[in-house]
Amino acid sequence: MNDLASYYQSLAEWEGKPAAELVAAWSSGDVEEIAEDFGAAFAAAGFGASPLAVGAATSNQSIGNKVAEFLVREMNQHLQRFRIEGCSGAGYPDKRLERQSGGGVFVFELKATSEFDPSDSNRIVLTSSSEKLRRYFRPPVLHLLATACYEQDGEEVTIQNLRLDFLEPSTPVNVRLEASVSQRLLARGSHSNFLF
Repeated sequence: MNDLASYYQSLAEWEGKPAAELVAAWSSGDVEEIAEDFGAAFAAAGFGASPLAVGAATSNQSIGNKVAEFLVREMNQHLQRFRIEGCSGAGYPDKRLERQSGGGVFVFELKATSEFDPSDSNRIVLTSSSEKLRRYFRPPVLHLLATACYEQDGEEVTIQNLRLDFLEPSTPVNVRLEASVSQRLLARGSHSNFLF
């Protein structure tokens, strides 16, 4: 088991990038301000009274994406001090949380699931590259993981709650090194291959 700070240190070496503080400790003031604004916005949005319509054949991944889009749209109508903005390009994070006055930009990753179960050990993929972090954020970088929990009833999905995790350098993470290929790489490779 590693922690998030160690992961980013190892990742910089692996990527051949200069060391940078890609995860920092949250101040209690920022945590309280964000939590208060999100709590009030979540209550004002009235998610329980306004379900999201989804098709009967919609996949779980597609439902998760629709829930995330719906949540961002509704929350942005009610947040007073912050705004959730896109973070273009592939990879982590999908969003940025911007303070409306006085500056401040935070990493904002949003996941959707049917429930938050503290005993569930299924992987939640967080990050695998520092490219977007280095492009859009300046150290010290503060990471916020939001988990929207929803309930599906037929073709309607209702957001039940929203969990905010203010990730710290000491947050435990599992690290899995992966290698991938593409058809392009396979075609360029010097290994033996056969097509029948």
